[in-house]
Amino acid sequence: MRAVAIELTQQPFSYQPPGKLGGGGYKLSLHQIFILSGRAFIKVKAMEIGVTIYPRFVTKDKSLASVLADVKIKSYDFVSIFPHTLGLIVNGQVMEKKLKNIESTLKGVGIDYIVRMPTSMNLRDHIYHSRHFRVAKAVADVAIKLGAKVIVMQSGKTGRLDLEIEALQHLADMVKPFGIKIALENTYSVKDTLYVVDNVNRDNVGFALDVAHAFLSAQGDENKLLEDVKLGTDKTIILMIHDNFGKLFPQVEPEDALAYGVGDLHLLPGEGKIPFGKVLKLFGDVPILLKVKDPDKFARIPTKKGLIELLTSL
Repeated sequence: MRAVAIELTQQPFSYQPPGKLGGGGYKLSLHQIFILSGRAFIKVKAMEIGVTIYPRFVTKDKSLASVLADVKIKSYDFVSIFPHTLGLIVNGQVMEKKLKNIESTLKGVGIDYIVRMPTSMNLRDHIYHSRHFRVAKAVADVAIKLGAKVIVMQSGKTGRLDLEIEALQHLADMVKPFGIKIALENTYSVKDTLYVVDNVNRDNVGFALDVAHAFLSAQGDENKLLEDVKLGTDKTIILMIHDNFGKLFPQVEPEDALAYGVGDLHLLPGEGKIPFGKVLKLFGDVPILLKVKDPDKFARIPTKKGLIELLTSL
C-alpha cells in the first residue's frame, strides 16, 4: 500500500485507509500524521522548527527585526540567537540598555527564541577557565532576562573535563529556577558528548544532537550515523540539522571545501548526503533547528511546511 499522510483538524477522528472495509479504522489524535506501509508515526504537524540567526545575516542593510520577520513569514516557530554578536555582552558583562532593545525587537516580531553560547566557549580550558566561565554566566543571565527556555553550547574539545563538568553543573543550577534547559551540542562524536551530559547529572542538562556533525563523525557511513543517533534519542532536547557529504579529508582551504565536498559545510538538507527521513523516524516530538550559515542559502530556505516535506523525503 502506498504511503498516505493526513493533516488533522482540531478534533480526533477515525481514519479508514483506502481499500480497508468494515470497522477497525485508525484513531488519530490532534497534530499527528500517520504514515502507512509500516512507516512510523511522525508528529510532523506538532514539530516546532526553528532557524539559526547567524551574525552575518544581520547587516547595516538588513536589521534583526527584518531577518526575524522573514523567518516568521515562513511560519517557523523560533529562532536561535547569539547574544554576544548582538552587542549584549562586553568583557563578560551584560549590556542592560542594549538588552532591552533586543527584547523589544524579539517580542515585537512575536517569535520564540533560544540562546546560543559563543563557539569559542571552552570550559575545559584550565588556563583561561575563569574568562570562559564569566562569559558563560553572562549568556545564562541574558537567557534568564529574555525569558529563553533553552541555551545551546558546544562541549569543549581539549583541556580538563572535570572543569567543564563542574562549570556546567553550576550553570544548570543557576538557570533551573527559571525553567531553562542547557543543551550540549556534539562537536562531532555523539558518545563523547553524551558522556559529559551523563556526568553533569542535572535534569535540566541534555543533548543538542547535531545530525551533520554526527554524520562527519561517522565518516559518511549511514548505518553508523543511525547507530550513533539512537544513543542520544532519549536525552535529546533539540535536533540540529544541516547537510554535508560525511567527509573530513583532505584538509583544504575554506573556499575549496565545497568543491571537494569536505568538512562542516552547513548546506541545506538535500544538498548533501544525510538521510534525514531515516533520522527523523527515530524521534518523537522534538524541536528541530535548521543551521544554514550562507546568507544566500538562508534567503532561500523553504517554508516550515516545505522543510518538513523535504526532510521526510530524504
